[in-house]
Amino acid sequence: MRDHRPASAAARDEQSAQTKIALGAMLVPLFFVIMFATCIIGTYHKPSPNGIKVGVVGPVGETQLLRTGIQRAGGSAFDIRSVASLADAVREVSHRNLNAAFVPSAGGTEPGTVVVASAAGRLVAATAETLARTVTAAQGEQLVVRDVSPLPAGDEIGLGIFMFVVVLTICGYLAPTILGTVTPALGASRRYAIIAANAVLISSLAYLIAGLGYGTYTGSFGTIVAFIGVGALYAFAIGLGTRLFQVVLGPSAGLFASLTIFVFLNVPSLGATYTATMLSPFWRLLNRFWIGAGTVNAARSILYFQGHGVDADVLRLLAWTGGIVALLALVSWRLGSGREDPSGAVGKTLPPQHFLEHREALSVQPGDR
Repeated sequence: MRDHRPASAAARDEQSAQTKIALGAMLVPLFFVIMFATCIIGTYHKPSPNGIKVGVVGPVGETQLLRTGIQRAGGSAFDIRSVASLADAVREVSHRNLNAAFVPSAGGTEPGTVVVASAAGRLVAATAETLARTVTAAQGEQLVVRDVSPLPAGDEIGLGIFMFVVVLTICGYLAPTILGTVTPALGASRRYAIIAANAVLISSLAYLIAGLGYGTYTGSFGTIVAFIGVGALYAFAIGLGTRLFQVVLGPSAGLFASLTIFVFLNVPSLGATYTATMLSPFWRLLNRFWIGAGTVNAARSILYFQGHGVDADVLRLLAWTGGIVALLALVSWRLGSGREDPSGAVGKTLPPQHFLEHREALSVQPGDR
């Protein structure tokens, strides 16, 4: 009779090793749920208006008491300012220098007017409208809403840009993650070409399905090209950033780092459904310079505001992309011979101080020839 005990012991050892690997892998969904609940649900469960800029139209002296009363009633949620004329108010709201403007009733003979731009933030526009209705109701007057930049019929609740950026974030992140898993020896030039092509393709497909298919994004040919271009640049930067973390930290630690930077710090600070004035202080701070927020602002400018103010946001995107490219180039140089990942450094995570020490011993991967 054959003794199967050695084989059984080996099988148990193998299962024990596999169990340890499986338990380690379960850190990913645990990390995801903790960060998702903390960052994303924690941000979107309750809006926190602060500093919503509302202009009161009329001569400074005549509107002083009204502005003081509105500021006292609104508190820190509003920043009440004086605007000389209705034309100035419309221009300031259209250029997003003001979130809204209130035109008081002319002695009760005409209803009051609130000027908003729902495309700049539906929730902010609704909050400003509520404030204006409170003022006119207290005076026994009516209110007319003038929306100088409404949302398109295909996106009446204002989720279009938010979902566009979320889709690009996920797909931009997936491309280098999949490539790093299935083709670890793929040469750098081919890898980055595929990441770039993926960025253009997913941005174009997102528009074709949601724009042409559902009417969520509308505009002239030039507007749509610019919109797709901004999306592609963003997705490319996400792909490059994910690859940077893979190279520097290895696939496991790189996974957590890229999720943190490009999902859990990025999505809550977008300022898409909740614009910056509705975010808590920490996320409002990130909104000023984070990559996703710049993409949202650029897309909003292109689609709804004739490109006004888009330059600064495109420069922000280019700065992020350029910074990531520079870091990748530095890592490649430190690793030697222009290769970003010699001798399987991805997965081993050589510390930066050891890059040059291992240079001579590193062999050439097939994909780098």
